[in-house]
Amino acid sequence: MYQHNSMDRIAIFIDGENIHYSAKHLNMRMDYLKLCKILAGSRRLVRSYFYTAVSNQSEGKIDFINFLKLNGFTVVTREVKSFSEGDGATRSVRNALDMQMALDVIEMSEHLDTVVLCTGDGDFRPLVDALVRKGKHVEVCGLREMTSTDLIAGSDVYIDLDTLKNQVALEQFTQREVRNEIDTAADGYEDFRVQDTTFDF
Repeated sequence: MYQHNSMDRIAIFIDGENIHYSAKHLNMRMDYLKLCKILAGSRRLVRSYFYTAVSNQSEGKIDFINFLKLNGFTVVTREVKSFSEGDGATRSVRNALDMQMALDVIEMSEHLDTVVLCTGDGDFRPLVDALVRKGKHVEVCGLREMTSTDLIAGSDVYIDLDTLKNQVALEQFTQREVRNEIDTAADGYEDFRVQDTTFDF
């Protein structure tokens, strides 16, 4: 039986849209810093990745993305070129992000003991199987109602996002301390407030 080891190297890969909509389903706003801290536990968090689509209507989201970057996340984005293309454009961006996430996971897995996938998308089951064959411990975190049973079955550990709700909900109306090395006194930078650390679509 697997037990957390402080020497285990882990990385967390967050499917931004999937987890965002899961949080909305729970009527909450997600604190992604808390989420990563809880998922990592006592283990050595090597890197946290966040994948999301952006568009020319995503100004609030850009602030959120910058906040994540300033707090140590690797943020991977794909641009939705035009809304006039309808749902086909969105699906294309989504597929590109899924592919990039899978490639990043496989590449990073050589340096990891545990991979944490924050998604409910069953399309990632082959990725989970590939990681298991490489001898990696795989954990999946997602909302049960929005998580593929096949994905759960393939993982070593499944964490229902609903069970973490009280621990990872964004605390409203409190000042957030931003950890970064950028001079926030310079033009163009201001301290991020709590309302800047989340977004809506």
